[in-house]
Amino acid sequence: MKVFVSADLEGIGGVVSWEQTLPDRDGYAQACAWMTAEVRAVADVALERGAERLVIADSHYHGQNLDADALPDQVELVRAGPRRLGMVHGVHLDEFDVVLCIGFHTGAHEIGMLNHTKNGAGFHEIRLDGEPVDELDLVARTASFHGAPIGLVTGDRAMCESASRRFPHVEVVSVKDAIGRMSGLCLSPAASTAAVAEGAGRAIDRAAEGALPLVASEVEELEVEFTWHHPAEVASFLPQFERVDASTVRVGIGDIDEVVATLEFLSGYRLVPFP
Repeated sequence: MKVFVSADLEGIGGVVSWEQTLPDRDGYAQACAWMTAEVRAVADVALERGAERLVIADSHYHGQNLDADALPDQVELVRAGPRRLGMVHGVHLDEFDVVLCIGFHTGAHEIGMLNHTKNGAGFHEIRLDGEPVDELDLVARTASFHGAPIGLVTGDRAMCESASRRFPHVEVVSVKDAIGRMSGLCLSPAASTAAVAEGAGRAIDRAAEGALPLVASEVEELEVEFTWHHPAEVASFLPQFERVDASTVRVGIGDIDEVVATLEFLSGYRLVPFP
């Protein structure tokens, strides 16, 4: 059994506001501790069930949120960025039996706590072949493209209901209910961690039984609607991009890996690197 984990922060139990998601804000350290606890619980379950390889992609913001010292020694950790395959970078390196999605949130086009897609400040909406997608769509398609089915999604109830509609075979674990975009009714951190661990166990058991199908990963066209006009104008200078309207560009795509790489470029390109 080879297990891949993609861990985000906005869907972790107890996380309800942007103040908890950014490194320079007061609530960030506590949110990272909760995130690490949930991921550690998932790792323990995977190892208890005999995982021979366990790769975890720290997939929120700068990719340096998890406390690596708190994870089991057997874990391989994908950290920082940029990375070409984003939230599932590393899934292409082996034949993984299951991908577990921890702490996920709804997309910019959906209702839910802290909803956004990829880059909340930069992207208003991302569409594949004309249909809006969220980060879970991108993860599921990319993982399936590399032969790995998703088996678990955790987050708020809106995320879990959305995941169940699209991927009815997937285990879901809701750790909170949205009251508003930045407020919620949450399980305690301990209860969240226990529920996530139980869900991971069920997902890994189903993967061992061969009960998790791959999802369609084919795609021909990517549209990105930015939150303002300038990025669309500049992207349209490249010959492969067509400017659809003031804030939207369209590009023909060969496969889902190319979609994710293009989004990583559009989201992360800067002339002056971080120090």
